[in-house]
Amino acid sequence: MKRRPILIAGVLAILTLAGGALLLLTIFNPELSAIDPSTPKPNDIVSVVGRNFGRAPGALLFDGIPLQAHSIHVWSPDFISFHMPNNIDQAGVQVRTALGLVSNPLMIADMSRVPLAATPREALEFHPNIASVVPSSGLLIGKLIALRGSHFGDPDPDSSLYFSKVPSISTLDTEDSANFIKVGSGDLLVERWSDTSIEVRIPSGVENGYIFVRTKSGSSNTYPISLSRAPGRIQNGDAASYTLSDSVSLRVGGVAPDGNISIFMPIPVTSKQQSVSIEIVQGLDQRGASSDAWQEFKFNPAHLGARSVEIVRRYTIEVSAAKADIATGSIQSLGATAPRFLAPYLVADALVPSSEPQIIAAAATIRKKDKNTYRQIALASQWVFSNFKLNATIGDPRAALSSKTGDIRALALLDCAVLRALDIPSVPVSGFLVGEGSSLIPHYWAKYFLLGIGWIPFDPALATGKSPQGFSGGFPDRLMYYRGIDDRHIEMAVGYHALPPVQPGAVKKSSVPWSLFDYDEVAYGVNYSSTWSVPRREEPAALTPKP
Repeated sequence: MKRRPILIAGVLAILTLAGGALLLLTIFNPELSAIDPSTPKPNDIVSVVGRNFGRAPGALLFDGIPLQAHSIHVWSPDFISFHMPNNIDQAGVQVRTALGLVSNPLMIADMSRVPLAATPREALEFHPNIASVVPSSGLLIGKLIALRGSHFGDPDPDSSLYFSKVPSISTLDTEDSANFIKVGSGDLLVERWSDTSIEVRIPSGVENGYIFVRTKSGSSNTYPISLSRAPGRIQNGDAASYTLSDSVSLRVGGVAPDGNISIFMPIPVTSKQQSVSIEIVQGLDQRGASSDAWQEFKFNPAHLGARSVEIVRRYTIEVSAAKADIATGSIQSLGATAPRFLAPYLVADALVPSSEPQIIAAAATIRKKDKNTYRQIALASQWVFSNFKLNATIGDPRAALSSKTGDIRALALLDCAVLRALDIPSVPVSGFLVGEGSSLIPHYWAKYFLLGIGWIPFDPALATGKSPQGFSGGFPDRLMYYRGIDDRHIEMAVGYHALPPVQPGAVKKSSVPWSLFDYDEVAYGVNYSSTWSVPRREEPAALTPKP
């Protein structure tokens, strides 16, 4: 009788072990989601996207036969690239990991043996083509890569590079701009552009995936690239959605025959951490020029004769928290000569007084205390918020240097100034903190750039414990604000934006602190007054976890 319970226990143990083994196979078994292209030519670079490939190289199987190891270009846990062999008509491709686990199969076929529709000679002749990217693996944000190929053309407003910003996308849709970071041929990231060669710095926000070129003649082939994460990376966290509205009202007393008014309203920032959609509720007919940072609304005497006009906008903003994992011992110096695209963020400008003697002296003191770049970033914030008292009436950073007091705007700009004096690229950010209830609190913070990681948002005020009244929540550990921001930061403007030149005699007005523009209204020959509403929330935020 005693043997039966023992037998039952043994059976249960075996079933438990079998179930555990099945679960482990389900979790760790390699899985293929896409091959791109699925019909390559011999020796073309082919990308395999999926999961659980392992960090140590295994084998690529073509109908069960391993591909030679030297043909494999990149091997990572979710991305493999290889040269298409020249002896394959068609085959089922599988991944066998170093542990011996084998994936599902996906089909591949030699393009030269697949019937294709005829292509006009002209299209083939002028279509851009990428033959190689050097290097194409182990890339670092901010570092230079070289594309070699044909028919890239000369630098042109219609010519751009596109980098994947969605990791391991299984289907490459080159028409969907949401999947890519666009770098125009005239961008400072591009250091060389000719018909057969492009040299470009890897932009912040790029993920493992692809690069391609688009010109007025069409799009090139896609070329696989993969990044090194040794210095660290920025991860998106929880997300929130906000619906905001703002308005500008004009009261007109008199208008000259050639009188006019231009209103420049900021467009909230679109970035990896923030997406924006805008609806113009009122004033669409007055819409003028625009950029990535602002919308212009123009009024002539015919519009202004009504004596009272209004612009009303509504926008939906989705914000993700951002946290940077930084390998502080692996931070690389910019070197004796900084890359061209970072040069504007290392010198004084209309907002950031990094050349002031007090700022240079503070940077020298910090540099003596610590040589580590990340710790210098923290010391810069501590110097500013320890040596200057918060004063709501002083927003100019140079005035704050003289008086030793300033508001959050002035102190955030001084923090950027110290970082630039330390040779750490930085840029100020203006926007809002989402406060208690439905309140929005005008606020300022910044971003700094680290090679290999990119632009990292941080909030020096919150990091040093200077939380504004009405703001609660956010990161439980305030030190996290030295390397990230929460999903309650809404970015309205990043850095200084010069607006279009105006006609002589025009009156310029800067009345909107959260725009960081040099002017927000320009009037000529008009007697009027204006009222800008602070952007307000129309509904509470809906917090949703980021997958």
